[in-house]
Amino acid sequence: MNIKKIGIATTALLLCANLPMQTHAMAAESKQVYATKAESKLKSSQAEGQGSFSDVTDYFSVVPGKSSSIDKNNVIITPDANQQVGGLWSDPVNKVDLTKNFHLEANLYMGANANGADGMAFVMQNDSRGNSALGQAGGGLGVYGPSFIHNALAVEFDTYYNQDMDRDVVPNREHMAITIPSADTSITHRALNILPEGVHFADGMEHQVIFDWDAATKTLSYSYQGYTGSYQVQDLQAAFGGSEVIFGFTGSTGSEKNLQKLTITELQINGISPKLELEINDKKGNNNGKAEPSETVSVKNTISNTTDDATAFKMEYGVDMDALFDADTVSNIVLTRNDGQTYTVTKEQLLSHQVELPFDSPTNTFTLTYDVQVKADASPKGTMMNVSGIGKVNGVKYTSENSITLAIPGDSPVITASDKTLKKG
Repeated sequence: MNIKKIGIATTALLLCANLPMQTHAMAAESKQVYATKAESKLKSSQAEGQGSFSDVTDYFSVVPGKSSSIDKNNVIITPDANQQVGGLWSDPVNKVDLTKNFHLEANLYMGANANGADGMAFVMQNDSRGNSALGQAGGGLGVYGPSFIHNALAVEFDTYYNQDMDRDVVPNREHMAITIPSADTSITHRALNILPEGVHFADGMEHQVIFDWDAATKTLSYSYQGYTGSYQVQDLQAAFGGSEVIFGFTGSTGSEKNLQKLTITELQINGISPKLELEINDKKGNNNGKAEPSETVSVKNTISNTTDDATAFKMEYGVDMDALFDADTVSNIVLTRNDGQTYTVTKEQLLSHQVELPFDSPTNTFTLTYDVQVKADASPKGTMMNVSGIGKVNGVKYTSENSITLAIPGDSPVITASDKTLKKG
């Protein structure tokens, strides 16, 4: 699994000795490239360079009875209809600890109607309503209004200018900013970026957005198509009512509309950043990435953590394999930890994802090996036979996948093995 380095601009503007700091990392109407701060981030989803969570419902859910819906890895915040409001929230049982770094990447689709409305927002919150919290439709973006989200910080992507709410924005211009949700009719936009005239969020395309929480400085940062900004929280208790939050996205339409949806592609929470690797080799050692019917292959799983600030955690681990493998033949299972600790694992535990990996230290590394046989009647020739190692921590899935090619006896050796790693939500 690859580790991706993400940089966030760090220049800050001190507004007042007693006020929070915020960063305007670029001018309102010009895009620039900024120096980056190297910081390792887990690549949450990669399959030959691309990929996404296969099922976000493991960790996220939509606000019940509203406009949003989930179809595996696709989340519709609002359908292309008027007067809609919806939201997606993380699991309230497994909250985000704001004393640890947080990282999220997503692809946003804001619609194809340049004259549509109203937009979406990323929100970190500790509202007593939990994953039912939601603001108003229209200009409320599902964040503001009489039912505004309490104890929250938001990054809004506003596709429609509202004169009363957007008094500090250039008239009739779309914008992004960090805000503190409230019932006020006028919103204060921090770390404000205004799109140039004629440029719209709703351009019929997906665009990557990145959010980072720096626990040491209590700073929330965003990056979207070269626009960046950040806001520093002075007191977690005052801002969120504590040091734990849930997070997600809200959005709305009003008299104008747009289909607004997203895909979450990367996620790191609570300092936990697992790395999963998987290798497959034929036992004969002479087929160069190929295995024949009835042949036994060996599988090696390596599971580690890439951060040094994670508190102790446990991972539930298991494997899925292609139907061309005979799962009943899984044998020679060996599980060890880098401190010399060994564990007994049964075939049933492995195949039902019930292997427990205790990370007593963030530097722990587990090595799991086993053998499995290709079915005698496996066909056709050239089929890629996949094996996946899947780990779950607090509802978040991490996966590493590899494959070996089905060969027919007598075929000339050809190197065809491929390696793919991905993390699921």
